[in-house]
Amino acid sequence: MLVAAIGSVRRALGRIAFRLGAPALASVPISAVMLSRLQTVGAQQSLEDAASLFIGGRNHNVPVISNGTPIGVVTRDDVAYGIEKSGPTACIAEAPRHDVVTVSPSDTLADVLERLYAMPDAVAVVVDRGTPVGVLTYEHLMAYVERSAA
Repeated sequence: MLVAAIGSVRRALGRIAFRLGAPALASVPISAVMLSRLQTVGAQQSLEDAASLFIGGRNHNVPVISNGTPIGVVTRDDVAYGIEKSGPTACIAEAPRHDVVTVSPSDTLADVLERLYAMPDAVAVVVDRGTPVGVLTYEHLMAYVERSAA
């Protein structure tokens, strides 16, 4: 079933690219699409520290980093739940978090869409030379594809 769904995503990208007269749409590097104003939180930091990153509405997904590696992503709702449950000084580990799909800036739109489709609650964290440089969600990528098709 998953193989059929992945094939469906690839076919949809191909149709959109054909309509646009841009068959290379599916091969767009993910670095052209990612949200790059990235802030991260360490795995041992407090929920209060994480909450401060959401002030002003600039961040929607904040990668949680342990030893330089993304281990999860928290949202404003995740942090609020953690604070309600454990208090603001509790470790970020007390908040629920989303799985991570680690991708490279040179990975293609089609490849990342395929990986996120297989893990719908995950968030892609773009890592360049060992450093997180951007984030992407399945919804963000689909919105990009739809805007490109318009």
